[in-house]
Amino acid sequence: MSDTKNYITSPGEVNVTRLEIKSSNGKLLDISAIFADLTLYEDIFSNTMSGFILMQDSLDLLNILPMTGEELLFVDLQTPTLKQQITKTFYIYKMSALSTDKRKSTYILHFCSLELINSLNTKISKSFKNNISDTITTILKDEKFLGSQKTFVCEKTSNSYNVVVPYWTPLQTINWLSTKSLNNKNTSNFLFFENNKEFRYSSIDLMVAANPTREYINSDVNSHTITDDNEKKYSIVELIEMPITYDYIRNLSAGMYGGILYTYDLTTKNIKKSTYDYIDRFDLVNHTNKAPLRTNSLFRNTSASLNFSLQNNYLNGSFNSQKIHDTLLQRSSLLEQISAFRINIRVYGRTDIKAGQTITYKTPKTAEIVKKEINTDADSEYFSGKYLITAIKHSITNGQHKMDMEIVSDSFVTNISNNK
Repeated sequence: MSDTKNYITSPGEVNVTRLEIKSSNGKLLDISAIFADLTLYEDIFSNTMSGFILMQDSLDLLNILPMTGEELLFVDLQTPTLKQQITKTFYIYKMSALSTDKRKSTYILHFCSLELINSLNTKISKSFKNNISDTITTILKDEKFLGSQKTFVCEKTSNSYNVVVPYWTPLQTINWLSTKSLNNKNTSNFLFFENNKEFRYSSIDLMVAANPTREYINSDVNSHTITDDNEKKYSIVELIEMPITYDYIRNLSAGMYGGILYTYDLTTKNIKKSTYDYIDRFDLVNHTNKAPLRTNSLFRNTSASLNFSLQNNYLNGSFNSQKIHDTLLQRSSLLEQISAFRINIRVYGRTDIKAGQTITYKTPKTAEIVKKEINTDADSEYFSGKYLITAIKHSITNGQHKMDMEIVSDSFVTNISNNK
């Protein structure tokens, strides 16, 4: 275990309070002094966490433990002065890039959550008739399925679903059920994921409604300019990337702007048509901010995303709607909305930040300020605002913790139509 501190001299410092490998024969070895780089990934679109650790091994662990692909990795990280920790147990499933230089070996150990390993080794053949959130809780916690002991934050779904699972893995079953789930506002954008604190089953609708946990600022001021306040340094964005600012063709094809669904009921032989329009339905769900990413005059045609589906409402012996018309088009649009505008930022790491939280992101206008704007807000009315953290890459190197965060917004602070 590395030396721990209870104070911060510079932002990004981290206490690696535990970094141990447990071999298949029960041997436990502290590797906190010999790792070169530790990387953790969390993503709301990924069911479990994963990562890798770069080893510079002069102890010959490959033979001492030995390492066979059955090892566990115990990780405890904490930002000095914070109570919140990252405490995880992972399964080391792969070794790669092994090279040997005299008496030192360099290699990468890849790891994932134990629940992923359990899922890959388990198949479900069982009927479920409960509320969907109750079914998912059972699959996560029951020893016959995932048997997870981790904290689980679960939003109650408003609907039940009768299903006979046909030898799917537990995570495959959960992901399928998430496509059928509705919250108390009949919104269908549920996700099941693991962040650095817990497993979570939640609608994006609920996540974006939460108050921001922190503020991050992109400006000419950097962490080296501010010398008297470490807390302010944590708010400074060190690097910003926007791989794709907008993609009209992708959004149109994926059903973000709307779509048409035709269903054929195998029992009643009825055909039903449903339509969904982005602008018309915008105010019916929660968003990070208040204005759509597009104007009311957006060129769109619902037939650009045409969908066909079979359904059988009598599948389980009673006429219970499968709610395809409530979920399919709406979910396609909402998930595409939350992915439509993404920014990647690099900031100093903290162990109280996790995927699924919201933040306030501020960035200035890049145009020259004219005289009449001197006493006005210089923040961009489009790119500043509330954002949802969808993914975090935690990098621990030489006692420094950096976070590469993917933040997304499905809306603007200001309506585009009002700025002409």
